[in-house]
Amino acid sequence: MLDVELEEANNSLQKTRKICNCISVGLKVVFGLICIYWILVVGAMLLSMFNPGLVIAQDGRISFFSILLYLAYGFIIASLFVVFISIFSNTAKGETPFAMSQVKRLRIIAALLLLYAILDMVATNAVAVMQIDIINSGYISTNSAIVTVNFTPFIAAAVVYAFSFVFKYGVLLQEFSDETL
Repeated sequence: MLDVELEEANNSLQKTRKICNCISVGLKVVFGLICIYWILVVGAMLLSMFNPGLVIAQDGRISFFSILLYLAYGFIIASLFVVFISIFSNTAKGETPFAMSQVKRLRIIAALLLLYAILDMVATNAVAVMQIDIINSGYISTNSAIVTVNFTPFIAAAVVYAFSFVFKYGVLLQEFSDETL
């Protein structure tokens, strides 16, 4: 009876590792593609500073500030990808998800989402819509005094931060269980 349960647990752990490995590989591929896209777009934006005919923007030009905002967005998204990849890679290698390193990673994700939300508020009111041939960077600016706020990253940051406490509790329970056995 105990051997059957142990075998089922091992099979379940193997499946979890395989799934985490697939997710990790998928994230790495998507991350690579996004990095290539960012490099191309930033290159096009930099070229457009010297040749304004390449870009169709609301005000007819791309500023250095808009490029910095785009790079900041890219840095935050890249950081999120790196943290997610490390979470799934470590789990695929057999590390327990209930480790303090995972709790720290979840809190880093929450902080990055909060930073993204703040940057989104700044960018929404500072950067014009940029269209580079057929590539739309997605930045929208309003000329009115209304500040639009996307609450999704704020809520996601709060949920991930709260979720980190669940994982921390799991770490403490695992430590307690290990001490009592």
